[in-house]
Amino acid sequence: MADTRNNHVDAFLDRLAPSQRAVYAAMPNLGDLLGDMLAQALASWPQISLSAEEFLAHVAARLPAELAPEEALGGLFVADLFLACACAKADRRALEAFEHDFAGEIARGLTSLAGDEVRGDDFKQEVRHKLFIGKPPAGPKIGEYSGRGSLRRWVRITAKRTYIDLMRSKQREPEVLAGDEAVSERASEQDPELVYVKERYRQEFRTAFTTALSTLTTRQRNILRHHFVHRLRFDEIAGIYRVHRATIARWIADARAALLERTRAALREQLAVEGAEFDSIMRLVTSDMDVTVSRLLKPPGP
Repeated sequence: MADTRNNHVDAFLDRLAPSQRAVYAAMPNLGDLLGDMLAQALASWPQISLSAEEFLAHVAARLPAELAPEEALGGLFVADLFLACACAKADRRALEAFEHDFAGEIARGLTSLAGDEVRGDDFKQEVRHKLFIGKPPAGPKIGEYSGRGSLRRWVRITAKRTYIDLMRSKQREPEVLAGDEAVSERASEQDPELVYVKERYRQEFRTAFTTALSTLTTRQRNILRHHFVHRLRFDEIAGIYRVHRATIARWIADARAALLERTRAALREQLAVEGAEFDSIMRLVTSDMDVTVSRLLKPPGP
């Protein structure tokens, strides 16, 4: 048993980036952690033939350098990652398991999208092709899944991303129907790995945005409300304030910049993270800001 665990550790460490190897090798319980991960994966998918070495190498190649080893390993959706790894290697039973347990997420990912043409079997088959075959040199898209969030949600987002790419290839702007979940995922669609960050810091995001909004002037909040909630054009807002539309454009840009900077400051006070992880957080905040502002400034319903 000890020799087996040592082999697992060696296979894992060999695939880590050189900059990560020493800190993981120093973990006294690394062998136990990896053994527990393998046991969990095999208990979830006993029918799948994937060697321990293959899976651990897959895991090692996808661990973020900015996270501490305990956090990086402890935050994995192990069973999902095991299935995705086997699917990327075209394991027949893994593909059958995905079809049985996860294929419905492709359809669910399209429920917030307009257009009957994207709901048919042809489009769903296109998503499957992207997931399991892909284009060289990238290969199957499912091989990019890192286990930082649930595979179900990742598949839904990938289906949406495929639809958006398809519409843009036809020089059409994709239409997304209203609804909190559908709208809030727009930013994350472009980078499924941000889903993990979004889920982990959801409450902190809301608190930071709310705090930052409260520091804006009344005019700044009203300008943003006219623009994002009421969907007024620049010239319509300019008529309200009796200024040129260029002035409104500048006011909105200044208000957004102030909101972003104050949100950044609020998050720095709340979160004990730095470097690449904080950069990822701010990338999500920036991409999701307009949607969040719209939701927070919208008056409550009756």
